[in-house]
Amino acid sequence: VSAQEWPDLVSYPPDPGTPTTAADRQFRVVYEWNMMDFAYPSEDNRARALYSGEYIPKNVLISDVKPYANRLYVTVPRMLPGVPATLGYFVRPENNGRTDPEIVPFPSWAMNERGNCSALQFVQGIAIDKYGIMWVVDSGRTETLQRGNNHVTCPPKLLLLDLKRNGSIVLRYEFPQQVVPIGNNYLNRIVIDDAFGGFAYITDNSGSDPGIVVFSRRLHQSWKVRENNSMRAAQNAVQFAINGTELTFSIHIDAIALGPYYNPNVQNDIDPQVDPLLANQNYERNVYYSPLSSYHLYSLPASLLRDPEYVAKATPRDILEAVTDYGRKSSQTDGMIMDNQGELYYGLLGEHSIARWDSYKPFTPKNQIIIARDRTHIQWVDGMGFDHEGYLYVVVNRLHNFVAGRMRPEETNFRILRGKTNALSYVQTPNNVFNNDVRYKYDGEVDNSLLHYGVSSTTPVSSRLETASIFGRGAAGAKEASLVTMVVLMVVAKLLAA
Repeated sequence: VSAQEWPDLVSYPPDPGTPTTAADRQFRVVYEWNMMDFAYPSEDNRARALYSGEYIPKNVLISDVKPYANRLYVTVPRMLPGVPATLGYFVRPENNGRTDPEIVPFPSWAMNERGNCSALQFVQGIAIDKYGIMWVVDSGRTETLQRGNNHVTCPPKLLLLDLKRNGSIVLRYEFPQQVVPIGNNYLNRIVIDDAFGGFAYITDNSGSDPGIVVFSRRLHQSWKVRENNSMRAAQNAVQFAINGTELTFSIHIDAIALGPYYNPNVQNDIDPQVDPLLANQNYERNVYYSPLSSYHLYSLPASLLRDPEYVAKATPRDILEAVTDYGRKSSQTDGMIMDNQGELYYGLLGEHSIARWDSYKPFTPKNQIIIARDRTHIQWVDGMGFDHEGYLYVVVNRLHNFVAGRMRPEETNFRILRGKTNALSYVQTPNNVFNNDVRYKYDGEVDNSLLHYGVSSTTPVSSRLETASIFGRGAAGAKEASLVTMVVLMVVAKLLAA
């Protein structure tokens, strides 16, 4: 079946001055499957996997999608038994004309071996940075939708894989027990921040200890930020109704997105004469998030999240006062992503819709624009990803039917949609004094199978950490720290210019 034969979904209103055609701006079905299959080395291998129960087609579901070069990378979380690989890809754009391509395990079959704690066990969220490095979050626990003792329980970890070298491991990090407990976590989505050598912000929607897990690549450390009012499920949002299927979910913080750089001092009216550098420097970003069981959108300053000393000593009230509640959405949200122009794209599950909001505008119903709505083709919007040509890819996976055990193999259950936005991923941000103080360079041998990165710093570590700490004090301490910050920033700027 050709993807072009499928009807277009509802497109968003034309944007004046946008050079794309109306057809480009419409979301189209580019891939679809009744059941997901894998690219086994041979039919005998597939038959043995089916016979042994290693591969149970009805238990396989795709969740996240991230394009890079000529591939679409997808995650396949092991929620039920019979999922032979949890991370894979297929070749785009047409995959030789097939609209139902087989998933190729990535980086290899061996790196997806169930029960091997050195391999990937449960991957739901991935991110790809501007250097072509994939950040992979592995919860370590399999069969999360099934009771019993037949689970794999491995230490949760973060892997960095170099896509330019076929998935060579750049970094492997196991989360400490006090941050992400083994067997008692649900690491879900990840966004990456290029400030100060690289940070990851990861949602953990475990029932007992939800929060945002922060990882610093430079420090090789992690910590968790908790806030019960905004990160836990809202009781008025636990009822879901999607295309006639009704479910009750009490799921905590789930969706996450990273906004563009901005200057908070413009809002705080800092006098440029007193603080000229700070008044003209964009250094803050917002980390947007929402529990799955919630109608609200929230954010925290990235500077607060990436300051481990502040997080360690902050009281619950300190964190709460730093939270921004933007207001109500018309439905619950799972998938969410920000582009590099400050536009937030997100699903509205009960509305069978994809929406868009300009984060520079108030979060009002008027500014929350429905860009696609379709009861047949848009049933549970999950992961999203931008390619380098301005297209947004969206996974629609009927998760409500999957969880309820109502998947029908004779129906189309999984789709990937694509629409032109003329924007790139949020990771494609301009360099400034906060994110270009490190140069990553390959320093391994030409024929070395592993990629090693050397870090060439242009700013003393103490200055970088001091700057991060100052920015982590939150709104209440912004003016108090401004003069000290100005001095630090001037030092950073001079060092970068040297």
